[in-house]
Amino acid sequence: MRKQGISLAGGLAVMGAGLLLAGCSNWSYQPAMRGNPVMASHNVAEAETKAPKTPSDFPQALASDYASYATSLQGELKDYADADYFARKSEAAGRGKVVPPEDNANWLVPLEVPDKFRTELAQSRARLVAALDGGGRERLPAVAARAQVSYDCWVERMEDDWKTAINGPCRQQFMAALAQLEGKSVTQPAAPQAAAPAPTREYRVYFEFDKANLLPEAQQILQQVANQVKAAPGTRVMLVGKADRAGTDKYNLALSHRRASAVREALQSDGVPAGNIDERWVGEREPPVPTPDGVREPRNRVVEITLQ
Repeated sequence: MRKQGISLAGGLAVMGAGLLLAGCSNWSYQPAMRGNPVMASHNVAEAETKAPKTPSDFPQALASDYASYATSLQGELKDYADADYFARKSEAAGRGKVVPPEDNANWLVPLEVPDKFRTELAQSRARLVAALDGGGRERLPAVAARAQVSYDCWVERMEDDWKTAINGPCRQQFMAALAQLEGKSVTQPAAPQAAAPAPTREYRVYFEFDKANLLPEAQQILQQVANQVKAAPGTRVMLVGKADRAGTDKYNLALSHRRASAVREALQSDGVPAGNIDERWVGEREPPVPTPDGVREPRNRVVEITLQ
């Protein structure tokens, strides 16, 4: 289904379908081509314009995150069909429609035999739905939206480039958000090492657009970090503040500095010695999710925490 470019003849053929679909704002799992590449530019721009800049509940956060993902698909990957599809999911969420996470059966995910990729996706979706239905949408709306959109991103990327996606940024972001919804530590598995004293643990604290204040879910994560450091007083805490690519490089560098400092101050208030904390900030220069300049990407508004 991948449509990286449109020839003149192909464009005219798709344009005919586009005219039929132009007035249709609903989305569906069923069509062979999920999105309409002809309408992508219009629908992605509409989604970005309508998406709330400071979401206050789960549908608004979902609309915002889907709009950001659609923008990145259109801008960096030139994947116009999928960009249009996720833009329409954004618009539907913004109108209060029920927008479920993707069913991997509708995507061309390879290697169920022998690697059971579809099984892994299905099991992960079941955990996500259980966490959402168990109060996750109301308790942690921003994290819940991040989990759903990251899951959809993982599914979509598995169709395009499974070798990279099987343990790529989308899957990692999904697992981190899901762990928060399920009340577990947000960890990434360490590579096997001979006689390693302990696995490295990684946590992520996310921020609202253009903000450096800690959200309620961040306080919970930082308390987990502080407890772990108290249990092992020699633990080093490395903080890396980051920002998305909306705004200038200079501004984003300062914003990422404020975010890292907010995390450091909270950890110190929770009893982590200042001497155990190393802090740096990189602005928009090392984004977890690469995007074109100017794109608002919620997953890049983050302070990454590594315990060593």
